[in-house]
Amino acid sequence: MTIAQRLVECGRLDAAARLRAYAGDVLVLRGLPSALELCRVFKSLRRGTDFDCDASETAFEERERLCRAFERDDGVARLFRGVFDEAGMDGTSTYWDRPRLRVQQSGSGVDDVSNSKLFGTGKYSSTLPPHRDTWASNTMQQLNWWMPLDAIDEGRTMCFFPDLFDRPVPNTSRGWDFEELRSKRREGLPYPQLPELDRDAIDRDKGMAELLSPSRARPLLVDPGDVVVFSGAHLHSSVVNTTGKTRCSCEIRSVDAGDLREGAGAPNVDGEACRVPLHWFSNVDTNEKLGSL
Repeated sequence: MTIAQRLVECGRLDAAARLRAYAGDVLVLRGLPSALELCRVFKSLRRGTDFDCDASETAFEERERLCRAFERDDGVARLFRGVFDEAGMDGTSTYWDRPRLRVQQSGSGVDDVSNSKLFGTGKYSSTLPPHRDTWASNTMQQLNWWMPLDAIDEGRTMCFFPDLFDRPVPNTSRGWDFEELRSKRREGLPYPQLPELDRDAIDRDKGMAELLSPSRARPLLVDPGDVVVFSGAHLHSSVVNTTGKTRCSCEIRSVDAGDLREGAGAPNVDGEACRVPLHWFSNVDTNEKLGSL
């Protein structure tokens, strides 16, 4: 079973659509021209590298090289802005972080996010365990924009746990600090890359363990050129890829400043991080940091 029950066709991401996303709907904008062009740009960049997308395992450095080429390409940034324009976003009130490329090879397993020293820089993760982005960002107006760059299937995509959107899930956000992560990274010391599920607490709660079982996850199926928008408060993860094929997707995150000022946003049912790092987000027109408002 897929996430189709909560997948809502959306023509424009206006205020009403954002409220639906904050309430748990997963929105899809179909066949956006800029998203289709992003797929073409990615394939061109991939041809310009030695990265073998058919390989089941490739050195991290090669994956990093492809991600850097994509994320630092000026044309990619312009096309993401095109996606926002085609979705009807207001540039004066829209803030975003940065484009990310995810390259998930078959058989790579789940990323070890408990130790940033092992996990690398954290910028080029591929298979993330269940998490809410808001456990780290504490920003309930955060929307995630996700799009596949190649064809996907149920075995190589991302998935949601919709039953847990508005239900507390044991996690480690209370003890997690972004500034501590930065400090430890500079010192070359281990620190969790992001807040995680509290596995000990979940093991003591059979009902919660069942809700978090792979059978309760709902994979997302859309086409290249489609853009999926969902609240960062959704519990989601990567589907562990054992298909023999690589999954390539890209994403970015946004915050509407008006919604932030008015307090419109998703429910915070279990996030307890100590900071609200609004400086992660910059205005799409002026590049002004959201934290300076």
